[in-house]
Amino acid sequence: MIGRVVLVVVAALAGTAWVWSGGSPTRARPHDVVAAGAVAPRPRPVLTLQVPQVGPPLPASARHGLVERLQQYPDVSLATPLQRAAARRLLERLRARASGWADEAAADAAGFDVQRPKRLRGETRVMWFHSENRAWHNDEHYLDPARPDTLIYADLPHRPLIVVGVMISMPRGLRGPTPGGPITRWHSHIVCVQGSLRGLAPKSDGSCPAGQRRVQGSEMMHVWFTHDLRSAFAIHAPGPELCSSHLLPASVCGNARAFHVM
Repeated sequence: MIGRVVLVVVAALAGTAWVWSGGSPTRARPHDVVAAGAVAPRPRPVLTLQVPQVGPPLPASARHGLVERLQQYPDVSLATPLQRAAARRLLERLRARASGWADEAAADAAGFDVQRPKRLRGETRVMWFHSENRAWHNDEHYLDPARPDTLIYADLPHRPLIVVGVMISMPRGLRGPTPGGPITRWHSHIVCVQGSLRGLAPKSDGSCPAGQRRVQGSEMMHVWFTHDLRSAFAIHAPGPELCSSHLLPASVCGNARAFHVM
């Protein structure tokens, strides 16, 4: 999708998305994408950029779709043994790679933007901070575990950032590869775009500002560093599994209100 995303706030069980940028919570910016690495160097069909309708939920076998239509968790049973192995391999390689950027200084040195967005006064809940490496957004390495374009950190007040996952992005108009079959799903958002510029979320009534058009934005995949494939490839932050995997502090996991609704 199109708009530089620095922060996504998510509920433990998923919901309605807010994305904040530059400390302004009043204008939502879907986390747009612009390329990230290759697992299989084969041609990918181009998405039709048309006026999208949300529509009903997609079947569990769907590998691409609007975020509102995809199920939060993939149905791992629909994948073949080879697809499950490929998804597990992708998860472990991304986890190992991102562990080197658990420290903010190391991530900053590698080119990731680790400047945290400002919080609203009195806001103490966990936020999901998307830390971009802009140099890796247009490098034509699609789904390359060595070059994830965005780190996802759990951001809690007065605590160091905790790396809990990554986001992989595709250029606008290209479908992402799915080596894990229905496990490795790509979601997208409805956005308003003008030319080749990154887009913004539509206005509250669903319309776009004058001179912009409403399209299905770029595809992205979240990969969370939990201990099972189902939650690792959830669309939104899988709060319960991040807790059971001991990635979040007990003070968060024991308080449902510590999670911000997405």
